[in-house]
Amino acid sequence: MKRLFILLLTISMLLCACGEKHDGVYTVEEIGANYKTQGRTIVYEDKGIALLSTADSFEFNADCEGKVSVTLFGEKMEGSNIDCYFTAYVDGERGETRHHVVDGEYELVLAEDLEKGEHHFRIVRQSEWEHGRTYVQAINCTGKLLCAPAEKEIFIEFIGDSIATGFGNLPEIEFSSDWGGHPVWEDGTQAFAYMTAEKLDVDYSIVAIEGVGAIGGHWDFTMNEIYDYYPRVKEKDYSYEPERTADIVVIELFSNDHATMREDGYTPNDIVIKGKELIEIAKEEHPDCKMVVLPGAFYKKFETMINEELSGEANGYYCVDVPLNTNGKAGHPDVEGHTAAAEALCEALAPIIEDIKK
Repeated sequence: MKRLFILLLTISMLLCACGEKHDGVYTVEEIGANYKTQGRTIVYEDKGIALLSTADSFEFNADCEGKVSVTLFGEKMEGSNIDCYFTAYVDGERGETRHHVVDGEYELVLAEDLEKGEHHFRIVRQSEWEHGRTYVQAINCTGKLLCAPAEKEIFIEFIGDSIATGFGNLPEIEFSSDWGGHPVWEDGTQAFAYMTAEKLDVDYSIVAIEGVGAIGGHWDFTMNEIYDYYPRVKEKDYSYEPERTADIVVIELFSNDHATMREDGYTPNDIVIKGKELIEIAKEEHPDCKMVVLPGAFYKKFETMINEELSGEANGYYCVDVPLNTNGKAGHPDVEGHTAAAEALCEALAPIIEDIKK
């Protein structure tokens, strides 16, 4: 199966219709198929390529020189401001600038005096779903676009909460607000989910919202209820249709269920039941995936359920415990804590990936 994937990938690269030489601005229409996104991204004819949530990314290859930039547009969501940060990469090197997108058009400069040649560019959204909508509207460069970056062999979907989004992982930044979830303190590209994907060199999608749970939490919805609609969380007439199913699904959740358990009057067993329901929802979307659950405080209960009710590792279900410090805002992990968690998760996923590749 994997050999067939590699063969088809090679053929598609050979047949790829690369961009002709073009000076100036490439609109979304002119970009055509010469780009790659990660995450649950959507193309709107009137707005552009939507990067709506944590670690959604846009990348492309170009034979170019001089200044290269991407035109983004920021749009408020109903009831909240647009306040998003982005990370940029050129030829695999992470830039130091945190690009801040607010209302309206923003030119995200990737390079100023780039040497002529073939280069790879990528932008990644640091901020999560609730901080507004962002759209790629154009690539600006002198040169020509090349074939889109290739898909990687393994694709992992992460389902999670504030831990996966990087809530409060930059506590050292001085800022006037005292709310730990302000986007200035949050960088999803330095959270365990994105870090794991980077370390393993896999494709990914991150479906995560701070404060969400499987049965409780701090929203008027649960992950079980909005999984099919994410990232257009409150648009129940919308359903996301993945173009690619995941090889592995990692579920990191249940902290918010734990936090609101007494207040809302449910038990740990109720959380496990809803956790199993979420596993089944994700499994329906990704029927051939290996399922890896990080249940935190409920590790023993989930381990028992996974082994006794789902037949455990023999049937492709795993329960993993990862270390998480509380040195960030509001008791969340800082970047060091996320790094340790990513290293532990990579160690647990490595043999699973090797088995998938056989």
